[in-house]
Amino acid sequence: MSPHAFNMRRVLLLRGLAIIGQCMTIVVVTVILKWHMPVWHLATVITIEFLITIASIARLTFQWPINNKEFFVQLLADVVILVALLYFSGGPTNPFVALLLLPLVIAVTTLPETYGWSMAAITVASYSGLMAFYIPLPLHALATYEMKLHMWGMWFEFVIIAGIISYFVKRMGDSLHERDQTIARAREEKLTMDRVVDLGALAAGVAHELGTPLATMAVITKDLQHDYKETPDLSDSLGILYDQLQRCKRILSTMSASTGQLQASSGCQGHLEEYLNDVVTKWGAARPGVNVKLHSDGSGSAAKIVAEHTLTQALTNIFNNAADESPDYVEVDIHCSDHNIVIDVCDLGHGVTLDVANNAGQPFFSKKEDGLGLGLFLATTIITRLGGSVSLFNRRSGGSCTRVILPLTSLLISTNN
Repeated sequence: MSPHAFNMRRVLLLRGLAIIGQCMTIVVVTVILKWHMPVWHLATVITIEFLITIASIARLTFQWPINNKEFFVQLLADVVILVALLYFSGGPTNPFVALLLLPLVIAVTTLPETYGWSMAAITVASYSGLMAFYIPLPLHALATYEMKLHMWGMWFEFVIIAGIISYFVKRMGDSLHERDQTIARAREEKLTMDRVVDLGALAAGVAHELGTPLATMAVITKDLQHDYKETPDLSDSLGILYDQLQRCKRILSTMSASTGQLQASSGCQGHLEEYLNDVVTKWGAARPGVNVKLHSDGSGSAAKIVAEHTLTQALTNIFNNAADESPDYVEVDIHCSDHNIVIDVCDLGHGVTLDVANNAGQPFFSKKEDGLGLGLFLATTIITRLGGSVSLFNRRSGGSCTRVILPLTSLLISTNN
């Protein structure tokens, strides 16, 4: 059920209670107090109110949703009915005149601001009209002059309350909306972390399963290298293959040891500039065909940090994405201030579309035909957990740029260590 349908049920419940209360009030005033009231006029208004309520209940059984305009019309009908009842029962001297605030409160808290201010204007105008046009109650307790002062005082009070409700209640409604958005963001972050945990468990299992076949291939490769040592070209190729297998084993060992964790022991300590240069250099050695241009500056470059191994993996994933898009040239621009580290990884590829820029970092989203959509997702998750952010945008000179922003405080070595 939509929010407006749920709110409309409540409005109809209040309207039904109001009809019962109005009938009881007429009975008390005419039978017990024996006041002379335009009973038939009041009964006609209540009958119309009852018919509108029945029609509205029938409307709720239809399939199409209730929009803001329709809900506002329902509240407006309540105002018109109440004004008609007040007109035949003393106008502003009727103590139930304050009920005009009820549709206003509902409009302000459940509808956009335009509808809230429109309802405020309508209710104030209605009250103002009742000041001049109404059928007086048969009251004789107050003098005419005192009664007028009383009426104008109630009118002024109504205007103040209407303004306060329209302003402050709307702000409270906005606060509740912001709270709901915060809760939704927290829920989304939890779902993201759950995905990371699941991927971590899967990675640990894969690392365990791949250990045995990699060890077998390494042994066979070493034996083959020994058997063909008299064939230099083949022996050298087998040596390269053996080194790569050993590298795979080291990567899997690291995955098994640090999956799902952000431990200082799994990283390294050193100066920020040295660490970043080392990461770029090692990555460049693994991608020898890429021309890497590195530029680093800033006052924070000399800061001593502890860098998690997962951060190194995250940056490596971003570098690999840039190299996949631009195999010949990748530019890494690092700027270190006293508070933040800004790393721009730029390529000379085809750039990114708005859809890619908005969805980058989501799990299983990739613009590559054979991509799994996990590299940038894991990198974004790791950097976000460190308090940073990842964004994609197009360069004016062509190509795209991935910007990583990290707070320096999340990497600095504690002075207590």
